[in-house]
Amino acid sequence: MSPKKEPELPKQSALPVSDSSGSTPQGSSLQKTADITGLKVAGKSVEASGSPPSAAKKDSVIIPEGFVVRKLRKGESLSKICENDSVCQVIFMKVNRVDQRHFPVGKRVLLPVEREKAEKYVPIPTTLTDSRGEREIRIYLSSQYFGAYEKGVLVFWGAVSTGKRTNATPPGKFVVNYKQRFKKSIKYDNAPMPYSINYNGGYFMHQQSLPGYPASHGCVRLLMSDAERLFTWAKLKDPVTVVRNGK
Repeated sequence: MSPKKEPELPKQSALPVSDSSGSTPQGSSLQKTADITGLKVAGKSVEASGSPPSAAKKDSVIIPEGFVVRKLRKGESLSKICENDSVCQVIFMKVNRVDQRHFPVGKRVLLPVEREKAEKYVPIPTTLTDSRGEREIRIYLSSQYFGAYEKGVLVFWGAVSTGKRTNATPPGKFVVNYKQRFKKSIKYDNAPMPYSINYNGGYFMHQQSLPGYPASHGCVRLLMSDAERLFTWAKLKDPVTVVRNGK
């Protein structure tokens, strides 16, 4: 059975939120953010979707404009809280780094409430000062996002789930070695790996479940819509850079 496909990914806004140094561009109405491992509300850190309790104590974020912090209640669903708005659903999954299967009931999450502002939110650098070429895929381990860049400028971004502590995804500089649309894992019980992009030995970027935190055996998991888009966009020998922090 084919994995359930998320709502269609909307085009990304060209409005920058932060540059490679993490600063907010002049004239932007969006707020500066740190790594999304906790949420800061009225000076208090609260647990974010899927984040370990200890993470909220170490790191916090400023709630970006267009969002509110909301604890999801039993009986709620993604379509219900987004009032069947597919764009809201995509934003929710990307920002909170979860798929529909891992709708985090009982957790505090960032809920988009002002669509125009929420669509402009970008949690990673929109420009790179150390770009490696015409095109580059950058994986941010600390914040669990990826960015696709052309000439150092962000084209689109999405959520990831990288390797858990016992199978951590190695940081470093790599390239796209090959792509395989329909792949199954040889090592892990023929687990499906749709839209696989190999970039480092046995490490791939591919569609698989996103629970909101690092949970893979080392690969970089993506939402279905992001995996399909990245698979189409990426070319052989494109640089892939995996970094620990968000810069």
